[in-house]
Amino acid sequence: MTPSKPYQLISWLSSGEFCSGESLAQQLEVSRTTVASYIKQYSALGVDIYSVKGKGYRLSEPLSLLDAKALEQSLPSNQPLVFDQVDSTNAWLMNNIDTVEHGQVVLAEYQSAGRGRRGRAWQTPYAGQLCMSLLWRLQDGIEAAMGLSLAVGLAIVEALEKAGFEDLGLKWPNDIYLGGKKLGGVLIELQGHANSEVSLVVGLGVNIRVASLQAEQIDQAFAQLETNAKSTVNRTELAVAIVESLNQMFEIFSLQGFAALQQRWNRYDVFANKDVSLRFSEDRQLKGKAKGVDQQGQLLLEIDGQQQAFMAGEVSLRGQ
Repeated sequence: MTPSKPYQLISWLSSGEFCSGESLAQQLEVSRTTVASYIKQYSALGVDIYSVKGKGYRLSEPLSLLDAKALEQSLPSNQPLVFDQVDSTNAWLMNNIDTVEHGQVVLAEYQSAGRGRRGRAWQTPYAGQLCMSLLWRLQDGIEAAMGLSLAVGLAIVEALEKAGFEDLGLKWPNDIYLGGKKLGGVLIELQGHANSEVSLVVGLGVNIRVASLQAEQIDQAFAQLETNAKSTVNRTELAVAIVESLNQMFEIFSLQGFAALQQRWNRYDVFANKDVSLRFSEDRQLKGKAKGVDQQGQLLLEIDGQQQAFMAGEVSLRGQ
């Protein structure tokens, strides 16, 4: 896929050095007015771009953009497709589900309509997250996918840990935590039937660096990797590490199900042995002590001395 001219412009600016409007116009073979419109377009997405007379344009800080060629070389079996902007990587795969192959990965610098769990909006700072979706196909029907969102979260956390990040955790069923705050999440959508092949679109978002403009729109405490990294996070390298971890995890999951991953998941459980509430609706919730997950990925709660398993609901610490 040939990069668009606006994306070429932001790529040249991504180092954080000044680029004159004249040189940008010449390289892109467009007018200075068009260059200014491209700058305005990215500013509207929250990218902080300085304009200094006599010097040109410069980003307030460097951006780590995705390197499509490096991704293609590192992940040939996943056929990486990189978008500058897209409504949602999940939506793109769902719309093309009949024409793409198993393992296809789609990444984006920016999502205009990213979604989280239960239809919530997912805020996407431009080049400030890893936003990606993969298409997986399972042969044994919908039941074979039980526990998959937990397995995906586990693969992400293990990849981040190998990359040197610490204090990572998982919140049932699909949230990734860093330092006790939400770092990212998983959203899985499926198409298929009970006893036939199931197509699964596995979406994930991980915060790298969230600018103050987007931070104001997030309604909960959140974490980001760059406040915990010694240097700027290379989003391409991290994407490769996560996709490779997901590929390995899927091999295990497709052969053995979540049972083979249960103990590994429980090791990262942020609510283990804590008093929690499990909410099913505005007027229905249960309280108990979190006891990890079972071999199907169901939440285990100890209620009045009895352990019960749940496959739905929203869990939170008691009192929150």
